[in-house]
Amino acid sequence: MNGPMSLDQAAAWAALLFVLYAMISEKIPYPAAAFGGLLVLGFFRIAPPATLFSGFSSPALFTVAIVLVMSAGIVESGIFSGFGKAVAARVKAPVKQLFAVFLSTSLLSAFMNNVGAIGIMLPTAKRMARRAGQQAADFGMPLAYASILGGSATLIGTASNLIVSTYRLQAYGASFRMFDFSAHGIAIIFSGMLVLFVCRLCGLHPTVQKPAEKALETTESELLNLNVSPERTKRKSAIVLLTLIPAVLAAAGGLLHPSVGFGSVVILWLALGILSPDNAIKNINIPVILFLGSMLSLSSILESTGALRSVAELILPLAETLPAFPLILLILGFTTLFANMMDNAVAVVIMAPLMIQLDLSGTVAAGADALLMAVAAGASLGIVLPTHQAAIVSMESTEFSRKSYIRTGAVIVLPAATLASAVIYFVWL
Repeated sequence: MNGPMSLDQAAAWAALLFVLYAMISEKIPYPAAAFGGLLVLGFFRIAPPATLFSGFSSPALFTVAIVLVMSAGIVESGIFSGFGKAVAARVKAPVKQLFAVFLSTSLLSAFMNNVGAIGIMLPTAKRMARRAGQQAADFGMPLAYASILGGSATLIGTASNLIVSTYRLQAYGASFRMFDFSAHGIAIIFSGMLVLFVCRLCGLHPTVQKPAEKALETTESELLNLNVSPERTKRKSAIVLLTLIPAVLAAAGGLLHPSVGFGSVVILWLALGILSPDNAIKNINIPVILFLGSMLSLSSILESTGALRSVAELILPLAETLPAFPLILLILGFTTLFANMMDNAVAVVIMAPLMIQLDLSGTVAAGADALLMAVAAGASLGIVLPTHQAAIVSMESTEFSRKSYIRTGAVIVLPAATLASAVIYFVWL
């Protein structure tokens, strides 16, 4: 057990709380708050410069930037323009159209990077919202949840599942298989879908914050398609498919990191005229990049100072006294807390080793697999605070409010955590 929290650890937590306050209150621009918190920690030498700005060298940061550009390229190519029309022709009710987008995004996210799934589905979702006369945010926020929750269902759906599997391999000599996560993953996806669509059917629209006419405007990137011949659109669509599908498969199979795969795709699109340079540059969102880099750096500082571990270890004495189901629910809840406060991968790195220690102690009611699956499920529920890459990309593109995202995410987490814990209890004990 760690002793009392050190000054360095307290300072790191204070910086994080300041960023969270800025995000929730909306009184301070959250990119400025995040970067300013880093500078304060650097001024007091809480972390060396290499750690202080380590987040800005993360591939995740480049992945977000490139997906924002890739989304613009998909819109400009017109490849998915027929998808929205096909769904609208067969499904008239906007709620059912949203249901189709949610399921499609969840399926994509289960087999590829969730930010990549956002990049593929976001243009279609925005077009469907305009055709229905609704806010882009009405489709954008469920799209963010679908992309995050969908990754919980497979080994390769999210980095946190891969990390959990790696810890199992190191400790017990065998990793989890591809669909070992599917039982609780499907339960999580179902919970999110149920909450969202029950709200819609009851006439609740928490995302509305602008006049509907704003959502009906045609974007500049889509105007580019109005004067393009069908033959040129087909050529562009063929090139997009021939370049995007291999990148998706390579990323899903672990052959290429999404940043490398999708980055190469964007370079090819620029070279072949699929994406205009001006449109590409315009879609790189500097405030988002600044915020994500700062948050990734802050996560590294919290980990390097031991601030995360000191808090996580507070659960160990209690864990020894709990029956299996409450223990699973508690572990899932703590992991969810860490995943929302910073990053799902960091939450797993902190919690998974502690679960192995609990199992090796032989004093807890649940085994290693159940404990590790609780960590994986909790890491997939980082949907309360909009700090996840997919949530930020969708939020910046469709302009739903942070408060509505936090409010809806908190409602989803409660049934999702309970149902996932029950599934883990019956499947893995």
